[in-house]
Amino acid sequence: MPVTRRHFMQASTATLATAATHAWAWPALSQAKDLPLLMKDAEELYRRSIVIDMVSETSLDEKGLGIIGDSGVTCISPTLGVRKPEKAEGTYMLRAFPAEAAVEDCAKHSRFIAENPAALVAVLKSGDIRRAKQEGKAAVMFNFQNCPIGDDLDNLDMFHAMGVRSMQVTYNERNLLGDGSTERTNAGLSDFGIAAVERMNDLGIIVDSSHSGYQTTLDAIAFSKKTPIISHSNCYALNAHPRCKSDEQIRALAAKGGVMGLTCVNVMVKRDLPVTMEDYLDHVDHIVKLVGIDHVGFGSDMSMTGWPTDPKEQEEFLGFYGKPYFKDSYRFRYPLAVDGLNHEHKWKYATAGLLKRGYNDEQIAKVLGGNWLRVFSEVIG
Repeated sequence: MPVTRRHFMQASTATLATAATHAWAWPALSQAKDLPLLMKDAEELYRRSIVIDMVSETSLDEKGLGIIGDSGVTCISPTLGVRKPEKAEGTYMLRAFPAEAAVEDCAKHSRFIAENPAALVAVLKSGDIRRAKQEGKAAVMFNFQNCPIGDDLDNLDMFHAMGVRSMQVTYNERNLLGDGSTERTNAGLSDFGIAAVERMNDLGIIVDSSHSGYQTTLDAIAFSKKTPIISHSNCYALNAHPRCKSDEQIRALAAKGGVMGLTCVNVMVKRDLPVTMEDYLDHVDHIVKLVGIDHVGFGSDMSMTGWPTDPKEQEEFLGFYGKPYFKDSYRFRYPLAVDGLNHEHKWKYATAGLLKRGYNDEQIAKVLGGNWLRVFSEVIG
């Protein structure tokens, strides 16, 4: 059922949660000398900023819209077309990204946005995000975490017409474009992959290499004539994980004007538990020291309300993922949550954490969404 503007604005203007309600967020900030003032400043900065979570999603219903409104996030980017592998448990089955599912999800999400014009804006141009902020709505930008085009570049044109504005060249495994991060080989982009990147540039689809292998990531950055991104990863220098990016890759990305979003998947933040918001913000510090404030953002890679943590859900959760996740190097585990960042208010608390570390308002506004918005302007217009 369509959600009215009244329903959405009620959620959007709901009183922010108290410390007692969200005690999980406060340990990371408890050493602040003046915590009430810190949170007041953080909430004000967060309220007036454009906030973009580059890989995030919520349910397509009234509850989901309430969560978006309550979060204060300006733009989310759901991953479309993902399906659970169908083979029996224990077999080597890759995560499924069929083209049919991609088309189905584009249609379903477009329909939901069209049914809720008082609450949602489809992102086809960067100006749609600015308009959403001005009108008190939430912007939605479609992304694919693989390139479900088969062997036909014209399918890129079709998906662009259906609203897709960001696309990874590969997922964890090899496809026709290149090698993924869990492949044994490190071949880089294929000739077809280079052609796909060129077509994505022509169309205005952002070239993403978050899950791609080492050389494929470098190739995607090098061959893209438009600003490339890494939508959701972390820093290999802080955590040697196959999905994290090296200083060399981050420097190459920054040299092309790109931005790296930091993911809240805890195995990519830190090797051993516990993994906290402070550990996460260490990755922000590393990128800023390495290449500057203009090249880091947020890309949580999860539902807006976070990863499941109930032990009763563990078997179902792990069963959704294909066997490549269970390679020793991937260190896949349950739960995947980062303490303090597993809630729809996570970026507000991250704002406070950045203030505590000495970042100023202008710098934090860039991390919250300004850096992403610059890239969108350069690539999708």
